[in-house]
Amino acid sequence: MSVGTTSSTLSFRCAPWTREQGVDPIGSALTCDTLLLVETPSPWPRDVNEIPAFAAALRHYRPGGLHRTRLLAVRPADEGIDGSDPRAGVLITRWHRVGSNRFLGTDHTVPRDRLVDALIRLLDAGDGTNGTNSTNNDTMVQAAPAEILLCGHGQRDRCCGRNGVRLQIEVASAWPGVRVRRCSHTGGHRFAPTGFTLPDGRAWGFLDASTLDGIVRRVDHPAMLRDRYRGTTALDPWGQVVERELLERFGWGWLDHEITSARTEVTDGGRAATVEIAWRGPTGEASAVGVVEVVRDVPILVCGEPPEVAGKTSPELALRYITVRS
Repeated sequence: MSVGTTSSTLSFRCAPWTREQGVDPIGSALTCDTLLLVETPSPWPRDVNEIPAFAAALRHYRPGGLHRTRLLAVRPADEGIDGSDPRAGVLITRWHRVGSNRFLGTDHTVPRDRLVDALIRLLDAGDGTNGTNSTNNDTMVQAAPAEILLCGHGQRDRCCGRNGVRLQIEVASAWPGVRVRRCSHTGGHRFAPTGFTLPDGRAWGFLDASTLDGIVRRVDHPAMLRDRYRGTTALDPWGQVVERELLERFGWGWLDHEITSARTEVTDGGRAATVEIAWRGPTGEASAVGVVEVVRDVPILVCGEPPEVAGKTSPELALRYITVRS
């Protein structure tokens, strides 16, 4: 299936163009069990792993050695426009998975001269505090609040740098008890503005203030958010497609269930997959089998360039059918 162009895509900005093509963002969320967020003054380099403290910590691991773990830079929620941060120490937030629909977050304020050691410790095994307040080796630890991460990584993508930053400013204090911060690149910039909600561990795209409000306060049924939902970080891209169907069937009550097993069998030369998911929760135990297919390959635009010169494409996934067994 080909992807067309229209007269309104002359600027070829990746996010507006992708949305104009009607691309479904499901299946584009990263898969991870740990997010380590480090407050770092912006602007950030295109690859945040080049930040000196990040690079020093990552030298302790072989390439690919951090399984299902993502290290991100974040700007402090109260950081001034000039990027200054008067507080002593560095705030690191560690979110780690404690269930298929839940992460546990802890804030760690560490001395600047011990930042690299703290990153290695938190990447390795965490702190063992289970969200309780404590002091350990000059590190203050306390439970993290619910959080929204919005990509504002302008060195990586102009749409994120412009639209993500604007959205974060707009909603920075919109919800009591919810911290809203800009983060570095998390993938899927063609769906900008993009974001993550924690502690539920979901990824979203094409965000605006109204949509975020419906997500945070859960006043919008998940089916109404179908074209904004990129998927759960608990599953691979194929599984994310099937999980969206379950989220829409159960509504927000799906977050009270626990996935007990998930298996993906890729077929047809990587163009289709059979996904099996089992779960338990308030509605009892059940399982589902779904077939997911690639419906088209969508160009990933180089910002400002037409799709014909795009060097990469991304598969758009769709659920062909699903069978639910209770």
